[in-house]
Order: sequence, then C-alpha cells, then structure tokens
Amino acid sequence: MKDLVYLLPEVFLAVTLVGIIMSEVGYHGERYRLLSLISIIGLAMALIQVLLTYVYGPTQAFSNTVVVDGFALFFKVLFIVLAILTILTSMYSKEISGKRRAEFCTLILSSTLAMCLIASAADLLLAFLCLQFLNVMGYLMVGKKTQSVLSTEASIKHLAFGAVAGALFLYGVAILFATTHSFNIYEMHRALTLNKLPLESGTIAFGLMFFALSFQIGGFPMHLWAPDVLQGAPTAASSFLSVGSRAAGFALALRILIIVFAQPALAPGEWQVLGSVDWPNMIAILSGATMLIGALLAYRQNSAKRLVAYLVIAETGFLLMGILVLDEVGVSALLFNLVVELFALTGAFYILSFIYDQVQSDRLEDLKGVLARAVPECTCLIIFLACLVGLPPLPGFIGKFALIGAAIRHNWHFLALIAVGSIAIVTAAVGRLAFSLMGDFRQLTQIGSAASQPIATTTGHRVLLAGLVVPMILLAVFAELLLSWVGQSIQFNLW
Repeated sequence: MKDLVYLLPEVFLAVTLVGIIMSEVGYHGERYRLLSLISIIGLAMALIQVLLTYVYGPTQAFSNTVVVDGFALFFKVLFIVLAILTILTSMYSKEISGKRRAEFCTLILSSTLAMCLIASAADLLLAFLCLQFLNVMGYLMVGKKTQSVLSTEASIKHLAFGAVAGALFLYGVAILFATTHSFNIYEMHRALTLNKLPLESGTIAFGLMFFALSFQIGGFPMHLWAPDVLQGAPTAASSFLSVGSRAAGFALALRILIIVFAQPALAPGEWQVLGSVDWPNMIAILSGATMLIGALLAYRQNSAKRLVAYLVIAETGFLLMGILVLDEVGVSALLFNLVVELFALTGAFYILSFIYDQVQSDRLEDLKGVLARAVPECTCLIIFLACLVGLPPLPGFIGKFALIGAAIRHNWHFLALIAVGSIAIVTAAVGRLAFSLMGDFRQLTQIGSAASQPIATTTGHRVLLAGLVVPMILLAVFAELLLSWVGQSIQFNLW
C-alpha cells in the first residue's frame, strides 16, 4: 500500500476512467450528461496529486519497476494539462458528436494513464506494454471519423507503423537483456558499466530502440505516419497525439539514453557516452534530416492540417538536439519547448477545427478570406504557429535559441546551421498559410458583404481561446521561472 501512494495520480485517472465507463453503461437517455465535466474534475484531482507527490522526493516503487522523480512528475503535469485542454477543445468541435463523447473521453483518459506510466517506467517491459496500450488508444482515436476515408486510412497506417515500432523496440530490449540479464534500466546501467556491450551488439540494440522511439516522437525515418494521421484524425485527436504521444516518446528516450547508454561526466550536470557505441553522431544525422524534411515538405503543403503536421516533424528535429548535447541546459531547453508546444499546437489545432467546422475544408485555397470573418481566431492561429516556428518575441524563440546555443557550445555547428535554415523555411510555410487566410485584400474592406460577415461565436469559445493565448504569452514573460522549474525537475531525479 505504501508504494501505491507514489502512483496516486494514476489511481485517480483509473477511477475516473471506470466512472466514465460505468456512467455510459448506465445511460438510458437522460437529458443531461456530464461526461466532460467529470473527466476534467478527475484530471484536476490527479494533477493536484502530482503536485503533492513532490514532497516525497525521488524514489522507486513496485520492486523498482517505476520511478517517481522530478523528471516523471514534470511529464505527468504536462500530460494531465494536455488532457484537460483536449477535452475542453473537443466540446466546441463538431467532429466529435455528443453520442461519441463518452468514447472520446475514455480514450483520452486511457491514453493519459498510459503516458503517465511511461514517464515513470524503470522497467523496459512495463515501458513496452504502456507504449503499446497508448498506441492502441491512438489507433482508435484516429479512426473516430467512421465516415471519413482519410480517418480510416490514417488509423490503419498508424497501426502498421506502430506494430513495426513495437517489434523493433522489443528486439532491442532482448539484446540488452541477453547481456545484462535484467529489464530494469538501473540494473542494466550497472551491468554495462562492468561489462560493456560489444560494438556490434550495442549499435544494433541502440538502432532498433531508437528507430522504434522515432515512431513515437515523429522523427526520421519513422515520421511518415504523422502527416496522414494528423490530417485524417479528428482535430482534437490530432492535437492530443501531436503533443502527448511525442512527449511520452521523448520522456522514455531521455531516460533510456541517459541511464542505459550514458554515464555522468566530470562536469556537473553533464553526461558522456557509455561504451563504444557512437550514438550521438547517429542522432545528429537523424536530427538534421528530420528538421530538413519537415521544413521542406511543410512549405509544399496545400492542406493546413498537413502543413502543421510537417511543422511538428521539423520541431522534433529541433528537440533531438536537446538529447544530443547531453547536458542539463539541452535537456531543460527540450522540456521548455514541450511546454510551449502544449499551448501552441493545442491552440493551432483548435482554431483549425473551428475554421473547418465553418468552411468544411482545410485546403489553403478554400481558406481565402477567412481572416475577414474570424479576425481573432486567425490572428491567434498565426501567433500560435509563429511561436511553434520560433519567431521572437514569442516563447518558442527562447526555446529554439537555447537549443541552437547548446548545439554550438558542444561544437555541432553544422547542425546549428541546418536548424537556422529550417526556421527560415518553416517561417515561409507559415507565411503561405497567413496569406491564404487574408485572401483578396478587397474582401477585408468590403464591409457588409457575405465574405466579411463575422462568424458567430460563443462566450465559452472566446474564453477558451483566451485561455490558450494568455498562458503562451506568459511563458515568454516568465520564461526564466519556467526554465528554473524545468532545471530543478532534472536535478530532482534518479539518473
């Protein structure tokens, strides 16, 4: 029972999930349904419990299969806030009908539970099972638009890539187990310190596991699922997967890399490669390729959702630089960027969902002149995307600047050059979308015409929009406080 105290946030999520399922089973046509409200209350209680867990200090539980430290708690806060925002935004989306809301809330809660366990997993078998559970929930979430060919195709493609990634991850774990005789990452570290992996076995194990995790984070060469899935899925699901699934992948990748494939360096707050596997150069190549592919293909897109999907891929390339530099500054910058993504991507997909409900399309040519009808929404959309790209003075610029600075400090100059070029290209891609929203300038001046009639909105919509924009602006104002909290989360760890 003592160990259960450390996982009370997951207990709250599980209880809420069971409550939603039982309420749906007992539903007999009552007029009022409070599924979304119950889900948000359960998530809020889990969030409070995460914050209370900080007082226990870093520890391991359940026979050392899970670890509760600042790193895990940071990601749990991120996942739970993301789930709350996703359920709130889905309430204003026509893509998810009232009849399907119970199913959607169940999938969100289940996915959040899996992601929280991934952030705490110290046992690779537990991590594998949670990843598979998360991906199964993702397949179902993507295929919610049963009448859409794109949604069905995206779900099948997500399933195919996920199955391959799961097999690769399991094969990599098997190689490590054959050498260390343990699935616990801390025991693996101790065994590999005494008996280093042969170069061939280490390279294959790392390659298999990292390629598997590159599916989760949307990195090259396993990035091909992301554009189709984020375009075909309901927009609320696209928002959730683009942030949550990738953040879970980064949480697991960071913990495995730092503990299994790295060791503390002489300088405090830095790590160095453990063994003879030259995995930093492998990540550098994949980081540069991911940034370039995401940026170049984003510029070519004629679908707004697909454009944002490629921006997400380019963003993954940037975040890989945080893993590459192997110090607290790089990891802190990575976590800071994930917080920025939380609001930028959630806000961008929410507005795209709002626009899609009005014009029934997300193609750039069909969005011409929408700015004249939805000035606040389109303005916020451009702000969200500019923040994701990393334009000053938005918080995304601070995160990108920190990542590029860390790469230069560790002599990855060529990668920093690619990063700067990628920012220029994705800025041009966002500019294309902005010009499409403006349309013919004459539409902006034809007051009273059909093209300039404002789209009717509700008070709840405007409050939610402000609730996404204001925190993002505050991130820029209080960036130093956030970076300090992130740094403390890294130090409050069981590395």
